[in-house]
Amino acid sequence: MTVASVVEQVVTDSDEYTGRTEASAIVEVRARVYGYLKSTEFRDGDYVEEGQTLFTIEPDEYQAIHAQSLSRIALTSANYELAKANLGRSEKLVPSGAISQEEYEESVAAMKSAEATVVAAKADADRTALDLKYTEIKAPISGRIDRALVSDGNLLTGGRTDGTLLTTIVAEAPMYVYFDVDERSLLGYMRRRSGNELEKTPGNLRDQEVPCYVQLADEKDFSHVGKLDFASAEVSTTTGTARLRGVFENEDRGLVSGLFVRIRVPVSKPYQALLIPERALATDQSVRFVYVVTEEQKTERRNVEIGGQRGDWRIVKSGLTAGDRVIVKGLQRVRPGQLVEAETEPAAEMEPAAEAASGTPSDS
Repeated sequence: MTVASVVEQVVTDSDEYTGRTEASAIVEVRARVYGYLKSTEFRDGDYVEEGQTLFTIEPDEYQAIHAQSLSRIALTSANYELAKANLGRSEKLVPSGAISQEEYEESVAAMKSAEATVVAAKADADRTALDLKYTEIKAPISGRIDRALVSDGNLLTGGRTDGTLLTTIVAEAPMYVYFDVDERSLLGYMRRRSGNELEKTPGNLRDQEVPCYVQLADEKDFSHVGKLDFASAEVSTTTGTARLRGVFENEDRGLVSGLFVRIRVPVSKPYQALLIPERALATDQSVRFVYVVTEEQKTERRNVEIGGQRGDWRIVKSGLTAGDRVIVKGLQRVRPGQLVEAETEPAAEMEPAAEAASGTPSDS
């Protein structure tokens, strides 16, 4: 028979849920002015920085229009200076009666009109400068960019609502994970402090700093560490659940938006627990038991009460003590009281305490 020793380790009970990752920001990049697409300045799937140039629309027409606006400012400014000089002369002639009051008032009106045309010309120049600026389309956020949806040379339509969609940028850091929990679990999370103490009044999840852990579909452990930072404003009256969000720094960009994941949330303080390999457990109707090899090399059946699972290991709440040797291979041939030759299995790697703390409580 092959045996393994009962291991004692610090663990933390946790709840486990299923959820999906979602980018913290998703931005559609659209054209804001009309024109032909001159060039694309990135490669599909690149990571782009905020402010980086992505596309260039042919700017020639907009440069000409802006230059015309600047020349209009010069023209109206000259007219304004002339009207201002005429008003100055009129002010000197009015006291002597060389000009009438009516002529003086016409000079004042002409000066104000010229001043208004200068303001209008400057506003028009600002608008044309903005149009010229929009011929160079820059990344509004940092993140992973999708493929270019329009090829160079195509005509783009501009506008606030119907501008041509050029590509999409997804912010991967931080990354959100959304999942649904029952109302009892929600209240428990909201009452917790970072020290796992209870508060009398529920507070904002962001203030509680409740840790959470994520496991991807091809991973065996919960290696991605984050915190709960949001809960929906109300619990659904239909399902009795609330939507929660975990936020993960995702500096290595190991999490991608849209993934199906498992998420664990610790619900207890760390405590000492006994663990045995999952394959050592056997079932007799509703009773779980293991076979132990005694110091006399005889087999002994022990009924056990089990707890949460930690990878390939299972917490044992009662029925065993640290150092007991349980049979993990050859269970089908075991009978209580048999004299056996016990071969000790090489020590398997246990989960580190921080990761073991993110296990799933289970009594099945």
